Order: sequence, then structure tokens, then C-alpha cells
Amino acid sequence: MTTILSLKNISRSFPGVQALDDISLEVEQGTIHALVGANGAGKSTLMKILSGALAPDSGEMIFENAPYAPADPSAAIKDGIATIYQELNLLPTRTVTANINVGKEPNHFGILDEKTERQKAASALAQLNASYIPLQALVGNLKVGEKQIIEIAKALVGKCKLLILDEPTAALNDSEIIPLFNIIKDLKNQGVTILYVSHRLKEIFALADVVTVLCDGKLVVTSLINQVTPDILINHMTGRKKIKSAFPEKNKVIKEEVLRLEHLSSSMVFKDINLSIHRGEVIGITGLAGSGKVELGKALIGDFPINSGQVFLQGIPFKPSPAKAKSAHIGYMPEDRKKEGVLEELSVQRNISLPSLSDLTQFPGFILFNKERELAQQGVEELDIKTPSLKQIVRNLSGGNQQKVSLAKWLATNSEILLLIEPTQGIDVGVKFEIYELIHKLSAQGKTIILVSSEISEIIGLAHSIVVLFNGQIQAILDGNQTNEEEVLQATFGK
Repeated sequence: MTTILSLKNISRSFPGVQALDDISLEVEQGTIHALVGANGAGKSTLMKILSGALAPDSGEMIFENAPYAPADPSAAIKDGIATIYQELNLLPTRTVTANINVGKEPNHFGILDEKTERQKAASALAQLNASYIPLQALVGNLKVGEKQIIEIAKALVGKCKLLILDEPTAALNDSEIIPLFNIIKDLKNQGVTILYVSHRLKEIFALADVVTVLCDGKLVVTSLINQVTPDILINHMTGRKKIKSAFPEKNKVIKEEVLRLEHLSSSMVFKDINLSIHRGEVIGITGLAGSGKVELGKALIGDFPINSGQVFLQGIPFKPSPAKAKSAHIGYMPEDRKKEGVLEELSVQRNISLPSLSDLTQFPGFILFNKERELAQQGVEELDIKTPSLKQIVRNLSGGNQQKVSLAKWLATNSEILLLIEPTQGIDVGVKFEIYELIHKLSAQGKTIILVSSEISEIIGLAHSIVVLFNGQIQAILDGNQTNEEEVLQATFGK
């Protein structure tokens, strides 16, 4: 088998951090090569170097038997290496045709050749068995899975030889993942090499030929996928000698009702939702994209409109709003931690203390910094947040530690009800285990957890009761101790 990409002694550092340390790696042509590792392992830095967004401090790269040192991402694309990041880079107000050809528009003396542009877009979609996507559709109106296909089509128009996929299924539901997997396998059969970066080990074992594990900036192992097991990979990623079960044993639910929803509806999103939620209960809410699960969760803290129905908190009518939710000790970890969960340019200390600042001021505008520091330190210790100091800017933390900061600020307010939306999305397996343990601990303390998640295994492993939404309505309420993945999945499809 021919080596298409060779990395030799690649290193890259940032102030105070050795992101990559002497990485040597070979990627074989026409294979799916998985790259895994905990947050902070160096995966993102390596991807940026390959894509031309960063330059290594030392070492060399060889691509197709020639030295490879792209000055920028456009140079990498010209050489045949394209990267599709977790956060898609598309123009929502432009057509499918325009997005696929962006930066590579065919022209004659500066005048756009629209016919050739359409032909190139149609050819790329046909190569992906995706001709059903209308060329004139606005990309902003497409489903997430279709947007992912448009990104891949963009790469094919650029004559991509090595495609780097960063967490490609993070925003997809189960029905969208299967077509994506088929596309990836077809690309492999067409000779395109795939570098597949994911935290989801199930996907790695379903797709990859070879897997490489990074840990703390070092390459730990590269192995054929059929020569390792999930436990072996987890051990390499986390440094643990023995991994206990991902999901701790569930606590008993206290019969006291804390939250009740009666005929709750929001126009065109969810309707006639009836639920009774108890103290110490972990209630899971799941469903396909568009099922209304996220919007229902947000409605409970006033972040999405309710058109009819009632919410009762401790038996008393409650009209949700963010301010009232905070006063009622309802905490909220949003789906998008960067946009809503943390303020990236502020310190760890200030992020954790933000919801509690009114309790940390002696006079208007005067913060009691010692109390603020104590509060933040308690959160850092309780959640084992990896940070060099409380003054560290949150943007410099790994994704998993940013997620912990997002949760720590609500624990600091003594929240009795916690709404967690996709709490483990895009974080490594080690931090996932820690969050699972924390949910178990909070449940044991009598706190109520509303867990909105697309990961069915996570929902089954953690929730006492599972609410499955389909087209905005409750399709099933299942016992988390008795159900199985197949039953939940069938309910998500309305069966």
C-alpha cells in the first residue's frame, strides 16, 4: 500500500503548552485513518497544521512524495488536502451551486460561467449520490446532514485527495449518520483518503482501517483497527489502567414532584406535552433533529416561547423566564457552550461567579473578590477543572474543561433543577465519565436533572425515565432501567 502522507518529527508549542511533541505518522492512500485522543491531546493542532492554518515549529511533511508546507488553507486545498471542521463553513444565503464552487468559480475573463458552475456542482453531488439536493436551494434552508454533504462536495470540486473530517457526526441525528457513512465509504472506494477525527468510538470501529491515538501532544500508538478494542483505545487516551463502567448505578427517585408540565405547546415545534418530574430524578429527553427536544428544554427556562399550557414548580404555577428560572434555582447548561455556555475572553473565576455576582457584592459595583475567588476555587476543585490558575482565560481551556466551567457556575448557585442540553457533545471519553459520575452524585443529593441528549446509549445509561419526542409530541415514555437501544430508536422514528 502506498503512503500518501508522512509526518516526521512534527512539533508545535504555544505559550506554556507543548501542543505537539515529535509526532511521526504515516497515512496510507485509500484508507480511512482515525485520529482519537482526549481534549487537549493535540488533534486540533495537528489538523490545523495539515490544513495550512498553522505551521509546525519543527519537523517535515511529505504529501504524495513531495515536500508539503502549505502557507494557508487555500494552498492546502490546491495541493489536494481539504478539511471539514465540526462547525461548518458555509454561506447560508447563497445557493448550493454557489457554495460548492466558492473560491473556485469558473469564469471567462472575470465573468462567471454559470453553466460550468452548475455542471461542477451537479457532478460533485452525483459523486456523493446526493443529486436529490436542489442546486438552487439556499444552503441556510437545508438540513444539517445535507449541509455536511455540501461541505464534502466543495472538497471534491477542489480535486481532494486527502479529506480531513473533524467530528463529522457531532450535529447529526442517527438517520443522517448512515448516509454520511455511506458517502465516506464510497469516497474511500474512489481512492480518496480519509483522516477521521472523532470522540465516538463506535464510529471509529464501524469505519476506520487504522487508528492513531494522541495523548498530551504525543503519539501513543498507531494500529490496525482489528487489532484493538474500545477498552484498549480508552486506556491509551486516558492513561487509565482499568476503566469502570461508563454509567454508574442509578439512585432511587424521591416521590416528591418538583416540576409538572400540563398540555405545554409551542407553535409548530412541540405540542400537548404532559410530564411529572420528581426530586432526584434524571429524566432523559431524546428524539431526532426537529423533534422539539431542545426547544422543549429551553422553554422550561424561558429561552423558547410557550403558546399554551402550564408549568408548575413545587405545585405552584410558574411562567418561565431566565430571571425567574435563576431565582427558582434552575440551572442551565446550553447546547453551544462557546456561544451561550461561557464567555471565552473572561477568566475561569469570573465565568464561574457570573450568576452569583449579586451575592458577591457589598455595594453596587463593588465585588468581594475574596468571596468570588473562594466560590470559583470550590467549583474548580469539585469538577476537577484542569486550569493553571483561576485567572486563566476560558478560551485557552480544552473543550471538556470549558464544559465543566459552564456547569460549575450553576452548581455555585445551589441549583435544585439542572437542565443539561447535549452535555457531552464534542468532549473526550474521560470527561464524559466525569460528567456521568457528577450527574449520579447530583441525583443522589436530591437534585433533579433534565437531560436532553441525542446519544441514546447515554440516555439509557443515565435516565430513570426516557421521554421520546417525535414531530413535537411525546411518542413514548420509557423506563430507563427496562428499555433498550432498539426500543428507544424505534420510538424516535415514530414507531
